[in-house]
Amino acid sequence: MTATRAARARISTAAWHEVQPAPVVLLSGPEDLIADRARDRVRETVLARGETETSELDAHDYAPGSLLSVASPSLFAQPRLILVDRLEQMSDAFLADALAYLEALDPDVTLVLRHRRGNRGRRLLTAVRALDQAVEVSCDELKRDDQKRDFVLHALGSRGVRIEADAARSLVDAFSADTTELAAACRQLADDVGGTITRADIDRYFGGRVETTGFAIADAALAGRGAQALVLLRHARQQGMNAVPVVAAIAMKVRLMAAVCEVHEAPQRLAPRVGAAPWQVRRAQQDAARWRPDALARAVRAVAATDAAVKGGAADAGYALERLVRVLAARRP
Repeated sequence: MTATRAARARISTAAWHEVQPAPVVLLSGPEDLIADRARDRVRETVLARGETETSELDAHDYAPGSLLSVASPSLFAQPRLILVDRLEQMSDAFLADALAYLEALDPDVTLVLRHRRGNRGRRLLTAVRALDQAVEVSCDELKRDDQKRDFVLHALGSRGVRIEADAARSLVDAFSADTTELAAACRQLADDVGGTITRADIDRYFGGRVETTGFAIADAALAGRGAQALVLLRHARQQGMNAVPVVAAIAMKVRLMAAVCEVHEAPQRLAPRVGAAPWQVRRAQQDAARWRPDALARAVRAVAATDAAVKGGAADAGYALERLVRVLAARRP
């Protein structure tokens, strides 16, 4: 590819649940869960079009010439689907063959490339991203709860299944530490329940799997869901969770709410001043809008008092924390 053509061309991007087959599909990022879903979607779409030759290659354990061989037209000129894994560990032989193939793409071939992270193969990634016949799916880790909820909605939606908002939140709480199990739970719910999934369905299937975190407790308390916050807190204490990180999580949320309360600025502009990400500021603004300023001020003082109590100022740190949860939940209008 000439420098002029590379400068004009630009890879398109797609979400994992929307990606369509293209001459080259690049799945980049460390989250295998997202990459697997995107690859499955591409494969199912290609196979639905008719008989297809499918090949799988490993870019690390690669025999020279393999890519060019499987990409060559067959006797019956069938479409070809080529799935290549471990680009982050690619051999020099694969790099050379892949660069050669990109110079003359075959429109009857769908080449799916999986690269997790690292600098290995940067030359190939640059060449792919300069193609106007390629599409890239960003496979970033699912770290935030809102990202996991979006995954749940799309994973179930692709199966024709709806899930109520509180049910999705509860499902994410139940599998917050393991996205692979979260995906498996979605499959089970789609197969067994179907239709519309409710909170009762989540409780029936996964009620004992709630993996409580300080932020889940904080979210429930600050949203006024006192009973849920206490259940989460007691479950956390049974698992041996220390009171200090729970108070720290609550304090972080309350302080941010106080910082953005009645400040009418865009999250992107406000974020650097309060030391938070724009999405955190946006959520804090939404939460703070449901609190009176005087109630929020009392919440700040209550959190400070509880922080001192759980760090040695009280005989029973657990009781002090439960009292804080009750106070916060009750003070929300």
